Amino acid sequence: MENCRFIKMLLVGTVCSSLFFYFNSEVHAESTENNIDDMATQTIQHAYYYVDGIEYEVPKNQINDFINGSLTVDLPYDIENESLTNKESTPEGQPCANVCIAGNAFDGTRTSSGFTLGKSGTRVINKTNKPITETSELSSTATVSGTITGSGGFDWKVIEATVGFEIGGSYSWTTSQATTITVDPGYWGWIDYGAHTETWKGNYYHLTESCNQSNKRYITVKGPKYKAKLAKTEKYPY
Repeated sequence: MENCRFIKMLLVGTVCSSLFFYFNSEVHAESTENNIDDMATQTIQHAYYYVDGIEYEVPKNQINDFINGSLTVDLPYDIENESLTNKESTPEGQPCANVCIAGNAFDGTRTSSGFTLGKSGTRVINKTNKPITETSELSSTATVSGTITGSGGFDWKVIEATVGFEIGGSYSWTTSQATTITVDPGYWGWIDYGAHTETWKGNYYHLTESCNQSNKRYITVKGPKYKAKLAKTEKYPY
């Protein structure tokens, strides 16, 4: 009788363990599917920028800030921005005993930064059952240049000394500089070639020796600070 009771308890325990494993397996499978769906909405695989020709990858948790044009972002290896963002907004010709160095000045501050697209590369479609790596090609050179919005002429060197980039300069991606992207099965991917740009706003004026400001104009300066690219993938829709 005792042996029968032991066998019955053993059978009940085995059935319960099997049910527990089954339900846990079902929950795990559903969770995995949800993760895949979530990944499908995250189209930016990687983001990169270049400082003095050296490539740096933007941390995953900072990619949204990197591409958002309404924020001001200090990049991890952006040495110049450390001094630019902490410097006084007053021009170099600030008064000393009511005497100023005469010349043009710009009292601008950085108001936003973000990725600016030059051109998108060709799309790599993966219809296989394994990841593939191919080049997202450019049909022509992709260029991002700087601009000034405001009336009248400007001394660009004065403005560039404040903003830290060449307004008349640009960053370009030539067809030979096109890079590869890795695409998972059922997805397509491409490279967005461009630059990380900054926008500065402030007053441009002439400062006299008596520290008076004349011909003051409010201007907006936008220009490429660093060459940059985005690697994008999304579910192949066709």
